[in-house]
Amino acid sequence: MKGQSSQVPHQQEMNRLGEREKQIRFYGESVDPEEEISRPRCYPRPVQYLLDFKIRTAWQMLNGDTTAACKGEEKTLVVCCGSGMELEMMARTGRRIIALDLSYDAVLRARERARRYGLRWDLVVGDAENLPFRPGAVDFAFVHDGLHHLRDAYRGVREMARVARRAVVIAEPADAALTRLAIKLGISGEYEEAGNYVYRLRKEKLIEVFRDCGLRRWRFRRNLIYYQPWTFRAYRWCDSPPLFWLFRAGFHLANLLLGRWGNSLRAVAWKSETPDEVRSPPSGSL
Repeated sequence: MKGQSSQVPHQQEMNRLGEREKQIRFYGESVDPEEEISRPRCYPRPVQYLLDFKIRTAWQMLNGDTTAACKGEEKTLVVCCGSGMELEMMARTGRRIIALDLSYDAVLRARERARRYGLRWDLVVGDAENLPFRPGAVDFAFVHDGLHHLRDAYRGVREMARVARRAVVIAEPADAALTRLAIKLGISGEYEEAGNYVYRLRKEKLIEVFRDCGLRRWRFRRNLIYYQPWTFRAYRWCDSPPLFWLFRAGFHLANLLLGRWGNSLRAVAWKSETPDEVRSPPSGSL
């Protein structure tokens, strides 16, 4: 029994490293570099709107004020930054951005995006489950559709809470009834092309993690948001008005009715008792 118990953690660590290698290899060899650098410009207008909506509403939850100017010295760490799509949206608000990704190739593409579009951020190759930063090194830690790649998504949340001095901002898939139905219907999958399990987050578990990490207050929001490459062809029909306006109206109507059970979860948690002191980025690119 003693030998078995010592083998289990080792085997788990080996499995985790194997999954990391698959992720690194996939994002180095199996993606279109140009699409990764330029997206969402190459996406249908409705998909661009949905991406903007997810990220913008996540930051609005900090204090509900989208007009407040952020301070230039405030540092935001973007975890699982990929090729920099979210970085571009956030950098245009004037924030100082530090970005991290496990894939060296993705970081190189994020650097090229910054050069191409005249933007600036600091880049780090690193593991979201073991962030190479001291506690409280940044003001905010943010992630969009990155934790679900990890073997332990909640370990990633704990690391974000450790390095953030003021708040964490999360936009990730939700463990939702509609999502489970979509998986059964074959509309959504349990695994991504890279081979990783899609780790969908639960509000109850996030609250437990927030409390354990000493976070003092939190807010949540759910929406029904869906896009996959196979849907782009249909979405392109709505690129031009008035179909785009109809799409937006339909999106908001659907969320008025079904949003509380939706597949997209936004969560914000503060280390302070007074979240109104935290200022969100101005409206615009986000």
